[in-house]
Amino acid sequence: MSHQFTQYRELLNSSMGHAVDYLESLPERPIDKQIGSDELRSRLGGPLPQTPSDAKLVIDELAENIEQGLIGSGGPRYFGYAIGGSFPVSLAADWLVSAWDQNVPYYVSSPATSVAEETAAEWLLELLGLPHTAGVGFTSGAQEAIYTALITARNALLKRAGWDVAKKGLYDAPRINVVVSDQIHSTIKRALWMIGMGECDIKTIPTDKNLRIIPDAISDVLAQCDGPTLVCAQAGCIDSGAYDPFEELSACVSRHPNAWLHVDGAIGLWSAASEKQKPMLKGIEKADSWDTDGHKWFNMPYDSGVVIVRDASLLAEAMGGNSMGAYLTDAIAKPDRNAINFGIAASRRARGVPVYAAIKALGRQGIEDHLDTCCDLARRMADRLRNVDGITILNDVVSNRFSAQFGKGDDEFRNVLTARIVHRLQQEGFCYPSTSGYKGLKTMLFSVLNCHTTVADIDASAEKIIEAYHIELEKIDAACASAVI
Repeated sequence: MSHQFTQYRELLNSSMGHAVDYLESLPERPIDKQIGSDELRSRLGGPLPQTPSDAKLVIDELAENIEQGLIGSGGPRYFGYAIGGSFPVSLAADWLVSAWDQNVPYYVSSPATSVAEETAAEWLLELLGLPHTAGVGFTSGAQEAIYTALITARNALLKRAGWDVAKKGLYDAPRINVVVSDQIHSTIKRALWMIGMGECDIKTIPTDKNLRIIPDAISDVLAQCDGPTLVCAQAGCIDSGAYDPFEELSACVSRHPNAWLHVDGAIGLWSAASEKQKPMLKGIEKADSWDTDGHKWFNMPYDSGVVIVRDASLLAEAMGGNSMGAYLTDAIAKPDRNAINFGIAASRRARGVPVYAAIKALGRQGIEDHLDTCCDLARRMADRLRNVDGITILNDVVSNRFSAQFGKGDDEFRNVLTARIVHRLQQEGFCYPSTSGYKGLKTMLFSVLNCHTTVADIDASAEKIIEAYHIELEKIDAACASAVI
């Protein structure tokens, strides 16, 4: 079976037609079509193909069958978890990345995409107000970025304590204290497990009603930490959007003889690009490392993440630069950027190119408008809901997300009612919030991340949420009345 370069045009044109049809359907299609896994298996499964099939027919059938089971998370009324849409320019750039099919960890394997990523990294640092000499790596997402940053932190902290991880490994290494918020995200825990730092060494700092670290508690917890100490803070708590007190955190970390401050900014680090929002992040530039997602608030196609480390040489060393000779020099000094020194992947696509395209097309002002609009829309929804008797917004809406509970009465009643309302909304498919937890309470988590969401989407979704609240409350009240009779 021969493959010709002339085959690409017909197949890619077919793919583009299906893709555009799907994208243009997002404003109207149900977010979740509620198709079961058995039906999907009947459409997509079957015995291993033994002979070639017509490639265009495969593409057409794939598009038809896969589309049935997709969640419309790129649509304007998807408000669950922390999933953004895609800027059109970034999706278009990502298609080019697939067509170019470049492997980018080394400058010599793709000079142009290396320079594009280098430029995107420089623009990101300026946009976010972080040190211009920091090392920047493009990762699969915040989880990989956290993993990369904490490996760097671990190695640097142990090096200061006289222990070389590259030569000695971790056997008999000094133990590292870990200090986190009591609202630590699961991705931080996963990264700690992966790099050999268990929960026994974790100390937590309490948070206030908005899930923000209480500043007065920071110094007391750090005073308990002798030896190497890793401190992890949040820029944009998953359930409240709150920002930890970075000024106080960085001041305490700087007074410690051997400590490292990492900021998990998977969602909220982007607030640093907004003049309105960045005062809430004061002091964040003093941290030692940061992570963020592109495919959340910055609306990159999946997958897209960024790791940033203040001392680029420490990042390069942790990623193997100390055993690669001249690569360490090349990683830090221009003109050549070898991306393998800024991340764990030895092979990857040019993830930084869609980031480059978005910054180039939107500019600082366009990015700032997107960020501020999402926050305005989240506040609008919260205001609509809190004016309804029995709906409680649990946090101050400081960014693009909030948590809500429904009903009056004890925790169990409100937890059950809230879960039923969110489940109803997801099944109806018009808008899609998700459930979460807020200091032990079952909540509706509402996030505005998508560049396509409008005021009309918010107002229509508010009506649907309020309607679902009244329906489910009435059903519970009727069930309770029936039980009494």
